[in-house]
Amino acid sequence: MVFSIKRGIGVVCLAVWILLGVAHPPAMAWWNEKWQYRNKIGFDASPTGADVKSNLTDVPVLIRLHSGNFNFANTNQKGDDIRFVAADDLTLLKHHIEKYDPIDEVGYIWVKVPRLSGGVTTDFVWMYYGSKEAVGGQDSAGTYDTVQTAVYHLGELEGGPRDASSFNHHITDFAGGQGLPAVIGLGMSFNGGGDHLTIAPAPSLAFGEAVTFSTWIRIAQPQQDAVLFHRRGQEAGAVEVRVNGTHACFQVTDSAGQTFRTEECLDLPLESWHHVAFTARSKGRMGIYLDGLELYYMNLPIPLPTVDGPITVGAAPDGTGALIGDLDELQLANVDRSPDWVRAAFKSQGAEATLVNVLPPEIGGGGGQLDAFIATTIQVVRNITLDGWVIIGVIFIMGGACTVVFMNKSVWLWSAGKENKSFQAAFATMNDPLASADAVNGYANSNLFRLFDGGCQVFKQKAEGAREAGEMEMKTFKAALEKSYVEETKRLNAGMLMLTMSITGAPFLGLLGTVWGVMSTFAAMAEAGEANIAAIAPGVASALATTVAGLLVAIPALFAYNYLFSRVKEISADLVVFIEQFAVKMERSQGGAA
Repeated sequence: MVFSIKRGIGVVCLAVWILLGVAHPPAMAWWNEKWQYRNKIGFDASPTGADVKSNLTDVPVLIRLHSGNFNFANTNQKGDDIRFVAADDLTLLKHHIEKYDPIDEVGYIWVKVPRLSGGVTTDFVWMYYGSKEAVGGQDSAGTYDTVQTAVYHLGELEGGPRDASSFNHHITDFAGGQGLPAVIGLGMSFNGGGDHLTIAPAPSLAFGEAVTFSTWIRIAQPQQDAVLFHRRGQEAGAVEVRVNGTHACFQVTDSAGQTFRTEECLDLPLESWHHVAFTARSKGRMGIYLDGLELYYMNLPIPLPTVDGPITVGAAPDGTGALIGDLDELQLANVDRSPDWVRAAFKSQGAEATLVNVLPPEIGGGGGQLDAFIATTIQVVRNITLDGWVIIGVIFIMGGACTVVFMNKSVWLWSAGKENKSFQAAFATMNDPLASADAVNGYANSNLFRLFDGGCQVFKQKAEGAREAGEMEMKTFKAALEKSYVEETKRLNAGMLMLTMSITGAPFLGLLGTVWGVMSTFAAMAEAGEANIAAIAPGVASALATTVAGLLVAIPALFAYNYLFSRVKEISADLVVFIEQFAVKMERSQGGAA
């Protein structure tokens, strides 16, 4: 017997241990204990995400941070404590910050992802932050592979655009507008009339076997054979990207003056940002891309010409072909990037950024799911608008009133029920209720005693005046009981209206706040002219907060109402039974006299 009990206890303990293990799986390793927070950065290469079909390595991916997915209060002022770690939670990854603004709550960070597996959603890296001791940590040059010969974020407010790659091909000869709000932070505007950007020649910029040029562009009007990209050899040959009307094309001219030109099928819609890329390989393939999709390709039957002159963007070296438009994120590589590489670049850099998914934060060694929930809740609360707070305030006032009603009502019903039981016991021993009326006391909260006292008062008043017929006296007595029953029913149901109003009204108020908040969010999005998850998510989250508040009040109010209603119903039933018992006893004791 003892053995069976011990074995049973052991089985129960084992079951509890298994359940705890399932409910709270062991926390993953924490890269460095000095860093308090981390977010998992997931990559969706599936057909429903970025639709990257092949495996890619050493891809520079843009991580967009905003108030909807990141709490800027948990980092240093400049984001110096941000680190990126591979999925093994050991390998530190190269990254650099293009923009980090905790006041406007926006950040653009480039990180070199070691591998993107085609067609899957399982790849990820860790982003750590929240270390007071951390400084520096950025490596702009290491963010890109060795074939990426130039990268210009074009976000400078003064001075020439600087090369973020390891080759330091900084721009010194340029003319154009700076500080333009663009796809990724800031960009440059070219308004014709000499606006241009020139990259000095260098051995590392030689196109030898292949070339890839990509940028984000927005034009407001049709162009007149404008030059988007231009490079010539000192003797002959050229590689050019031109825009005529709203159509762009890619052309290569050899030393003999023979030109190979793609079709003008790349149509640039006016007044909107688009990612364009152009690739070519000697005696290989020439391709043009719009927003990550290859629109056209052709075979290049000749080697790429030796073009060792300066590279110009926005106009030809002689000033002709001036471009009127805006540019952002200009990149050059001496390799022809694959279609999946171009698609991954567009899907991570664009406003929608379907390749990248910033998951909720984890806190303190990876085991703080409750802390992560609290952090996420704080982010939502910070985004609630004024109209949302007004509705939430009204809902919580209703919730406070319900709480007061429930507490007072519960205490009163408990006391009434207790005294009712005590009085019922005393009443059961009475043969003549009228004779015992003066001896009964101490039941101030008893509903049954109030009925009893009201009925006895009828006979006491009759006794003091002239006696009437017994039948009339009993009718008056029963009428007095009915009146007392109605009064006690009103007393029992007092305050219940507040609960029913909260049950039905709070969710509708919350829904009103949600609908209003979503309308405001979409109105702001329409005014901005662009749709992106970074702009929509905070507004929608704060809008839904009003519905959550309504449900947080309505659900407890529903439970409280059902509990109180059951108690009221129970006491009401006792009142009905007592009236019958009291009437029978009074008829027996007073009927004969009457």
